[in-house]
Amino acid sequence: MTPCPKGDHEIPDEDEIGAHCAEHGVTLLWYGPPITPDDLAPAPRSRTPAPAPTTGLPAIEQRPRP
Repeated sequence: MTPCPKGDHEIPDEDEIGAHCAEHGVTLLWYGPPITPDDLAPAPRSRTPAPAPTTGLPAIEQRPRP
């Protein structure tokens, strides 16, 4: 059986073409040599927005509309 790359369990549906984990929505298709755990990418880290760039320009004065 093949380990699910998104969970800590074996993929339940597996045949000579590939494997599918319905719980995590993962489908693996067999092409080339078998994969190993080292081939699986780690889960993506959450992205934090980059700070706004500073341009060195003076701030624009904002006035209420008349």
